[in-house]
Amino acid sequence: MNRIFIKNSGFADNTRSVNDFFDIKRLRRIDGLSKLALCAAAKTLYNTDISLEEEKNDIGLIIATGRGSVKQTCNFMDGIIDGGDVLASPLAFSHSVHNSIETSITVLLNMRGPCLTVSQGGSSFSSAAVTAKSWLMSGKCKYVLLGAADEEHPVMSKEYEDEIVKKECAAFFLLTLEETPDELIVENIKPDDFNPSLYAFELAVKTGQLMTKDGARRIAEDFVKAALAERKRDAMSVFERKNIPELMQIPDEGEKQKIFDGIKILCSIDGGKDLNAQTAGEECFKSMQKHNKITFSTSGSTGIPQNCVHTRDMVKEEVGAVTFLFENIERVISTVLSHHSYGFIFSLQMPERLNLPVLSYPPAPVLQWDKNLKKGDLLVTFPLFLKYLMQLDFKFPPGVTVLTSTAPMPDELMENIYKNGAQRVIEIYGASETGAIGFRENPGSSFFLLPCWTYKEENRMIKSISRKSTPLQRDLPDIVKLKGDRVFSVDGRIDKAVQVAGVNVFPSKIEKLLRQHSMVKDAIVRLGQERLKAFIVLQKGVSEKEARASLHDYMETVFTVHEIPKPLTFGDKLPVTSFGKKADW
Repeated sequence: MNRIFIKNSGFADNTRSVNDFFDIKRLRRIDGLSKLALCAAAKTLYNTDISLEEEKNDIGLIIATGRGSVKQTCNFMDGIIDGGDVLASPLAFSHSVHNSIETSITVLLNMRGPCLTVSQGGSSFSSAAVTAKSWLMSGKCKYVLLGAADEEHPVMSKEYEDEIVKKECAAFFLLTLEETPDELIVENIKPDDFNPSLYAFELAVKTGQLMTKDGARRIAEDFVKAALAERKRDAMSVFERKNIPELMQIPDEGEKQKIFDGIKILCSIDGGKDLNAQTAGEECFKSMQKHNKITFSTSGSTGIPQNCVHTRDMVKEEVGAVTFLFENIERVISTVLSHHSYGFIFSLQMPERLNLPVLSYPPAPVLQWDKNLKKGDLLVTFPLFLKYLMQLDFKFPPGVTVLTSTAPMPDELMENIYKNGAQRVIEIYGASETGAIGFRENPGSSFFLLPCWTYKEENRMIKSISRKSTPLQRDLPDIVKLKGDRVFSVDGRIDKAVQVAGVNVFPSKIEKLLRQHSMVKDAIVRLGQERLKAFIVLQKGVSEKEARASLHDYMETVFTVHEIPKPLTFGDKLPVTSFGKKADW
């Protein structure tokens, strides 16, 4: 069989995370391009199910670089021009040799298989891929780690003018004869004299796994934290626990099983597989590596919670559509959990795409946020938390960007955040079913539709949206009015009917009528098992017994038999999720 496949791929256009894989002392004399390649190579090997130590003799290494380290070459030549042969830097000379990248990788990753550097200008990657295929087909090695790396320099920009993409990038592929969802078709690789490694970078972004090992572990941990916090646990004690074994000391056996069942759905794990606290994160990684999908659950704020499947291609399309908003971000500070679609994209996937470090904190306003945040940070959070911060009159350090979603951001709250020092405030409009749809940055302004979407309109209203590159199409749950080309406002939710015994009823209408009762302060209505149910907050001083009798007579008068909610639940406040959205009870 004359086919080769991509077992995993990794990419880097900056070196922020290289210290996560290597002792900083060992990187001291290594040039920037080699660090970039090391970063991408280490990510590729780390997020696989093979052991580098066991397979180090059976992994071949091929590096493709169109120009090598242009910066070091120019530094060496400048040294000769400025000081003559005697004063030229020997270190710059050693790094200007094109196979210095190969040397750095084999030494620091302790690889012992065959290795080669290919430098043929714009044809470097295509030629290297042909060689990688021949190595695998001939049995020279079991795997090939194929990499491409090039850097940008003013000399190159001047030579090629606007035809060169000003991007330093490295990309690596672990190739195998074992069939995977991603085949490397060597004949499809086109030479590029202007950007020799850009095709490899874009291919690695496309074919990279849905989830890293660390990301899968974090998703499982966040799912457990949310499940425990929603069961009325002391939320802070839950968030203080660092891993699943610690967290799973809290629930009883019945609760544990429910949590593990939820993790199986989230990560597409075989229902018959037994999970435990030690293996849950690893099993999440293996399953998402195999199936390349994740299943989010809606909050149920407008009905029964539903599962929403997002494939790798859908996720990557969404991430590609939002990254332009965060080009100047240096670090992500997250207060949202990663098993929700919003947290998954903006505190896991987007930082991974931009190679940004992520720090996670519980959404507790009393923490020392003036010390937790610094210039260049993106605070990923939600309106309810920001409301608490503003009530404490918190002042943002200079240069902080605030990202918010999960619920509408009141204009007054956005104004206060700007007044209190935030450099930018970005509100994302979206849903678990669709992911991010649009964004805005100013109070009172409309939303801009993200570039991954097209839409169908009717009478200047957006009725449905469709992804450009993946098969995702949804009707919008809100009244969305067009204000211009790809500009819209959100003017409330569509009043959707539910069926009770085959009859359409409207929960929002029933909520409105319940609030008109003199004893009722607030109410929420939704479909239960077969009938509607209601959660009611009473006015101060009203007893539940008195209210039940009065409401019974009132509902008999104003509602049809199908509209009467049963049962009635009373409480001091409406049930909400940790994000401040309406929740089930």
